[in-house]
Amino acid sequence: MTIYVVANQKGGVGKTTLATNLAVALSKKGKTVLVDGDDQQSSMKWSSRRENDAIDTVHLKDNLKAELLNLKNNYDYVVLDVAGRDSTEFRSALLAANKLIVPTQPSQTDIEVLPFVVKLASAAKQMNAGLETFVVINKAPANTRSTEVEVAQELLNTVKAVKTLNTVIRDRKQFRDAMIEGLSVLEMGSSKAKDELNEFLVEIL
Repeated sequence: MTIYVVANQKGGVGKTTLATNLAVALSKKGKTVLVDGDDQQSSMKWSSRRENDAIDTVHLKDNLKAELLNLKNNYDYVVLDVAGRDSTEFRSALLAANKLIVPTQPSQTDIEVLPFVVKLASAAKQMNAGLETFVVINKAPANTRSTEVEVAQELLNTVKAVKTLNTVIRDRKQFRDAMIEGLSVLEMGSSKAKDELNEFLVEIL
């Protein structure tokens, strides 16, 4: 049983897209629940658009530690999508999580907020020793000739206490289409987005 928390202090980094795709992937491996901890309820809306293979989805607020641990007793996998800010939901979830996944766009302004997230994770790890933290570059330019990713990777190398994944997930239309249709890119045709997601899964499962 594993609890995944997809979070960042900054909004607009693609947390919900990553969380919903992860939930679908995990549902192929075991009983999975997607937890929406954001008032905007984007994950709930995505779930409501699914026509086949429904993913159990719940909206929870405030102190989530006990509720996540309770869900862990009934599911093989719990995936939590929280709002892009410091919150009670985020801090309490870290006390129950097995793995924290922090998506970041490859820009200096995005990467500059990571030390704050790492600090929260490090504090939580004092009480939740099994917590692992991963950073993944997300929504990177689809143009692979852009140097943004390389610059971001150099900056990320200076952020200690976390593992930066080798996978780079780019800003592709397939991810946006999947969100609109209540799908994962894994359920769509062959695409670079699907390949990138599979590479991501190999690293964090």
